[in-house]
Amino acid sequence: MSAKSKRYKSIDKRVITEGENLTFQIYLPNEERTNMSLFLQSDTVVNANDKVRLREVEKIYIDEEEALAYEAYVQQHIQTIARSEDISLDDKAIIVYEKASSVIDEMFRNPESLEIAKNVKPVVDSFVSIILHDPKAVESLLKITAHDYYTHTHSINVSIYTLSLGAFLGIEGEDLKALGMAAVLHDIGKSKVNYDIINKNGKLTEMEFEEMKTHPEQGHKIALNMGITDERILTGIRHHHEKLVGGGYPDGHTGNEISQFARIIGVCDVFDALTTKRSYKDPMTTFDSIKLMKEAMKGHLDFDMVNALIRMLHK
Repeated sequence: MSAKSKRYKSIDKRVITEGENLTFQIYLPNEERTNMSLFLQSDTVVNANDKVRLREVEKIYIDEEEALAYEAYVQQHIQTIARSEDISLDDKAIIVYEKASSVIDEMFRNPESLEIAKNVKPVVDSFVSIILHDPKAVESLLKITAHDYYTHTHSINVSIYTLSLGAFLGIEGEDLKALGMAAVLHDIGKSKVNYDIINKNGKLTEMEFEEMKTHPEQGHKIALNMGITDERILTGIRHHHEKLVGGGYPDGHTGNEISQFARIIGVCDVFDALTTKRSYKDPMTTFDSIKLMKEAMKGHLDFDMVNALIRMLHK
């Protein structure tokens, strides 16, 4: 293919990592902006001078045919990006959120793919790295949570709230990563629910709600098929709709039968659902959402977790 017939797409120059080998070619518009010129060759190890040059240019591009190689590169280096001192905290939050959105969207389209499932862990780990390496990270992450409700963005939002609350409660290290994985996957079972039910503009019928209620159990099965054996992750997925006084689903558990992970995710799940815009409702304010949770969900949610969420958001 000639240079003129190539199709190009802009990429985020901040993700190009010093000391790492490129797996795709980077292009710049020429001075007349009529064509593209090769900037960095594939198989080039990015050095300090290259990073200086990257900071000086406005935009960089790749051949659209190398888009998959670029996505794989970002996936491989997402943890390095999360720990980078050269990228502002707000920018890191945006980069990781966008990558998470891409990965989770693909996961919902192909929930049985073990390869896609492997891509989820680095995303969770990168969120954890951001949260644990900077005390102001929670604020940056909360600022970019999407305000319109879609199943995959809801999963990312819930994982951000859950990881933030978990860290606030003193959960750390591998335990926090496991909590994040449970949160990202908590609604994966909705991939098995009829699309029209998931996206219905209005209240579900009794029959539709019965199908919707299968998603925690379906998600539990998908997680097992992914090879997940950590019971905390599995119960976090399966029991996030259980109620402390009983009457939840799928198992009707009560009290201490509901794991800590499920309780944290349950609170964050409700909070995000209330504060995001749906096709049939406007978003509620943080104050009104917490007020509703306090007044209408006593015995349903763990109020120790709700109170911790209030303290975290206030801080």
